[in-house]
Amino acid sequence: MNYRSLFRTNPQDKKDPGKYYPYPVYEKTITLDDFVKEISHATSLTPTDVRAAITEIVEIFHRYLVRGHKVKLDGIGTFKVSFKGDGAIAAEDLTSSNIDRSAVKVTFVADSSLNQEMKNEISFSKVSEK
Repeated sequence: MNYRSLFRTNPQDKKDPGKYYPYPVYEKTITLDDFVKEISHATSLTPTDVRAAITEIVEIFHRYLVRGHKVKLDGIGTFKVSFKGDGAIAAEDLTSSNIDRSAVKVTFVADSSLNQEMKNEISFSKVSEK
């Protein structure tokens, strides 16, 4: 994985002279089409079959997440809905109107095996500064 240096100061410490930190340089974003092509080439499934299966997986993900389930894919990780909201002094005063809908998001925790495999296999190369 490529990285570059990025200069950062500590905003909480005005005296901090700053340091250079490693910052990832990403290659292209892998799209659904990329997955479809790879899976189709690696299996007996047609691109249409692969796309239909992935589309269905996305719909199932959505259905389970909005119902309050966590979705765990072994070897990948666990997805769940998280949100924030305003507090109430008494528990009986807390209602769904306290939830900040703009803060609702899907969070992901990578499977420990995925993390370990990535840590074992990844290598780093510094790219030239421009």
